[in-house]
Amino acid sequence: MAMYRPDYEYLAAKKIIEELGDSEKDKAIKYYIKKHDEWHLKDKERLENYGKFFETLNAFLPKKGTIYG
Repeated sequence: MAMYRPDYEYLAAKKIIEELGDSEKDKAIKYYIKKHDEWHLKDKERLENYGKFFETLNAFLPKKGTIYG
């Protein structure tokens, strides 16, 4: 049975980000995090598309052990 270990460093960072104000520095930090999250989501979608492509391609390829001829 696996035990859940929370990532305390992530939780502390998330709390600090939520407490950021409206100064230019804080806005820049929030903007950077937002862009990073958007990039991560685009990358995740791209990987899912590649996964679907290779699953479809695998359906057309011969299975192991098949001998033709």
